[in-house]
Amino acid sequence: MVERKTMRPITLSRIIEICSLAMQDKGLSIETASKKLNSSVSRAKEMLLEVEKMGLLTNSENLWRANERTAKFIGYFEKEEWNKIHQYFLENYQFYKEFIQILQDHIGDSQGLSIDEIIKEAAGRGLHLNKTAVEVLSDWCERLNVIQRNLYTAKIYLLKEDFENFESFTKALIRIYRKLASSIWHREVYVEIPLIREKICEELKIPRKTFDDLLKEAYLKNVGKIEFSGAPITTLAKKSPLSEKKIIPVGKEAIMSASSTIKKEREGITINKKSYYYLAIHEAI
Repeated sequence: MVERKTMRPITLSRIIEICSLAMQDKGLSIETASKKLNSSVSRAKEMLLEVEKMGLLTNSENLWRANERTAKFIGYFEKEEWNKIHQYFLENYQFYKEFIQILQDHIGDSQGLSIDEIIKEAAGRGLHLNKTAVEVLSDWCERLNVIQRNLYTAKIYLLKEDFENFESFTKALIRIYRKLASSIWHREVYVEIPLIREKICEELKIPRKTFDDLLKEAYLKNVGKIEFSGAPITTLAKKSPLSEKKIIPVGKEAIMSASSTIKKEREGITINKKSYYYLAIHEAI
């Protein structure tokens, strides 16, 4: 039997379900999996084979059984240790490793990569990451908080594990603010915070929460130089074309079915229970 070179699409929730079922049964047949997963026989077989490829199942005479890795993996899920799930895939699943490696090689770039750019680069490296694989792996990584995507451009980027450089943040904040404000001939131009957030997060490869924390710190250290506003004055406000996929840290359900915001307007920032949507920088900080 020739080994399949491309990824069989499967969601994280299905991987968890299949591992859980395998731990409950002495062995999962294709027919049993089909019934319990409410899927066709052919689709059940596809999913079992892919989970086996991840090292999370052992196949013997068309019965798929749990192994030591299965138990550890479910343990990560039960304890909400998403980073350990990320590390497991990185070490045991070739498609995931290749996807992350491409993004890692561009972590120093000011912009992320589009899905088409990832596919093109994968083809240039002789990797078997087609559009379906890249979309599926992007979904996994977004749920595991490994990547983010710019909500205005859909470009994908790998998040840095640690970022504590306040000076780099303030320099990026001033530069990007001035660039966005440069077309308005007015001293006190207000620019949309969500637009600045997406650009800075993409450039510095930081989570949105890190941006919010650093922006609050910059504001409190520069009262009078940075001004927030809750209403449109002179603005470059835009609505992002994409909705944000949020992982709500409330337990196992979060990774099983992440929620997506349906509103196009992005959120600003809240300080001392007051919400702001625009900012202006009046002098160097």
